[in-house]
Amino acid sequence: MTSFPSAFLDSLRERLHLSEVIGRRMRLARAGREFKGCCPFHKEKTPSFTVNDEKGFFHCFGCGAHGDVIGFTMRMDGQSFPEAVENLAAQAGLVVPSNTPAMRAKFDKEKHLYDLLERATLFFEDQLWQPAGSAALAYLQKRGLSAERIRGFRLGFAPSESKALIRSLSSEGFTTESMVEVGLIKKSERQDDYYSFFRGRVIFPVADKRGRTVAFGGRVLDKSEPKYLNSPDHPLFHKGQLLYGLSRARLALQAGQPLIVVEGYMDVIALADSGFMGALAPLGTALTENQLAVLWRLLPSVDGRDPSRDYSPILCFDGDQAGLRAATRAAERVLPLLNAGQSVRFAYLPAGQDPDSLLRSQGRASMQAVLDQAKPMIDALWDMTLSGRRLGTPEERAGAARALRLKIAQIKDESVRALYKNEMERRFSSAFGWHGGKARSFTPPAPPVPPLAPPQQMRQKILLALMVNYPPLFEDFGEDFATIAFADPALATVAQQLVQIFATEGYETLDVEALYRQFSAGDHAHGVTEKLDQIFSESTYLHAGFARPSRSIEQARWGWKSIWNTYLQEQLHADLKAATRLWHDDPSDANMTRLMALRQQLESLSRESQAAAVDGDQQESAPAGG
Repeated sequence: MTSFPSAFLDSLRERLHLSEVIGRRMRLARAGREFKGCCPFHKEKTPSFTVNDEKGFFHCFGCGAHGDVIGFTMRMDGQSFPEAVENLAAQAGLVVPSNTPAMRAKFDKEKHLYDLLERATLFFEDQLWQPAGSAALAYLQKRGLSAERIRGFRLGFAPSESKALIRSLSSEGFTTESMVEVGLIKKSERQDDYYSFFRGRVIFPVADKRGRTVAFGGRVLDKSEPKYLNSPDHPLFHKGQLLYGLSRARLALQAGQPLIVVEGYMDVIALADSGFMGALAPLGTALTENQLAVLWRLLPSVDGRDPSRDYSPILCFDGDQAGLRAATRAAERVLPLLNAGQSVRFAYLPAGQDPDSLLRSQGRASMQAVLDQAKPMIDALWDMTLSGRRLGTPEERAGAARALRLKIAQIKDESVRALYKNEMERRFSSAFGWHGGKARSFTPPAPPVPPLAPPQQMRQKILLALMVNYPPLFEDFGEDFATIAFADPALATVAQQLVQIFATEGYETLDVEALYRQFSAGDHAHGVTEKLDQIFSESTYLHAGFARPSRSIEQARWGWKSIWNTYLQEQLHADLKAATRLWHDDPSDANMTRLMALRQQLESLSRESQAAAVDGDQQESAPAGG
């Protein structure tokens, strides 16, 4: 029998789903965590042949046939071991290594590097529980992590002393050259010496699909930059091809849980701590095509899926403008890759929240509600393309249709592309088609707005109350008002009707009574008037006395500016956070220029807010909290 390196055979088995390989040759039906079928190796009428992807073997209780994916191929096709390996390697896209001294040396070296990274993981774990790691341990405990969860994710601490890790690993026989190769240490530029790459940081080991440590992420405990530091790429690790939490993901799928892609290490850990074991995160970059391929390879074959369940991974984005932009970029990356077994869903967190903060402040049910509202790819594409567009004229609608066609054209799979095209044409016909001799009116979809935190919901109510009570504000603030993405559909309806009324009839001569009459005559009169009663309730005015109809236009104008400045500052803070992460990943001049520009904008807006606050002291009211 030709000898193959064990690491190569392990990689081959990892790349191929046993149920998918066998499912191409015979009919399999899901039975709990396994698959069952009639054994192909002996005649039977009652299925006794089982396939277990988690354990990687098949077994027949009738004839005793047993083995892994290689053994199945040998039995089924009457092939020798080398022939079966070469056949499966072609399916997995792997090059079969030559049985040469050089190739054996390569795989021996890989084993040595895996051992080195494992020893480094043990060192960091031990340091967390030593006196030097007390601040790091306190930080993790403050974030709500139990000792069990800390040990389960193998979290650790890199001491500030630059030689501690080097001494520990050297004493176990590892060379500085190997430590440099996997990014654990770096050579000093000033002298012929080495120092630890991670110092004074909480350590998050990054594991491959088999749970072997291949890299690390480190977080500072103070406000220094960069907040997160990740291992550089090396022979065992390429950050664009791996996801944090990957080794747990397949088990989560088998337990009926979805794959959830979030932003950071702590988000993954917080989700797992709350029972969402399918959480994963990219490693300091936007989600790549290779990482999407990794996600889809985790899924069972199309034929082996439960038809009542949606297996598409959920891409979960922060509920701010930066998060919505990231969702759009992710959709553009996914489109060319769609096929019958590959898609994603989009979920949006409440504004100002990430999974970690949402779970700690509002509990598991709030996170589950976010996931339950995840939108399929086709719905997300429709919303992203049409939201914010003017669609009142045939020319504008033609432009929207063209934008949709251009996006759909990116889908490479012909059948999926054709079905997307048909579905979008159906939606367009439904939205803009003719009915009873008249063109249907159409309201473009609202942007994918996440649920808002209570203070933000109140601010939207206050802005709407101001615009209804004081129509002259529309002259100065109408353009800003039209851009507000109201999370409450009823509020959005009120706002859309209000803009339409002002645009067609003007705002100079309208008063509250006239607006009420307009709203009461609308198609959604019942729901709108009910919502108006909520907007103009005493609870709104307790938060914003300046919005009462009895106040002066100067007080109302100051109140609008106060609320709007708060809204803009939230957006700028989110943009600044995203720009800071981008600069850490790519410290280019262009990214630095954008970072500085955002900081200057935020400082300018803060000064305006302070000036407005001084002016507000002369008013009889105060802005809404939050």
